[in-house]
Amino acid sequence: MQPQAVSVELEDFVRREIGLSSKRQLNASDTLEDDLGVTGDDADDFMDAFAKHFNVEPGDFDFHRYFEMEGFSMWPFSIFTNWLHRRWGIQKYEPREPLTVGMLQRAIELGVWNSAILSEWKDAPTQE
Repeated sequence: MQPQAVSVELEDFVRREIGLSSKRQLNASDTLEDDLGVTGDDADDFMDAFAKHFNVEPGDFDFHRYFEMEGFSMWPFSIFTNWLHRRWGIQKYEPREPLTVGMLQRAIELGVWNSAILSEWKDAPTQE
């Protein structure tokens, strides 16, 4: 199963919401967090706007599956714990599942966020 290319409407939405330059190519395989820099509160706002704009029902969407919220640490404590994590090579947080632009496109097509279907979709090769 191959996902369709990113629609013009989704591409315009993503560019407008995150301020992405028209010179930068947007691919279905681009992840919101790693490739496009959408994290924390900005990711929460982005996903709310996405669901409203495209009329996608929340289904089983879990923000923490894909993103980490901002502001969980107190300043002195966070410096110390970050140092410990680097020193001992401990991973700070549970790994998050990458959320791709292609998954957004598929959610639009489904009309609902279905994590099982979308997780399979993100690994499928894209049509170019």
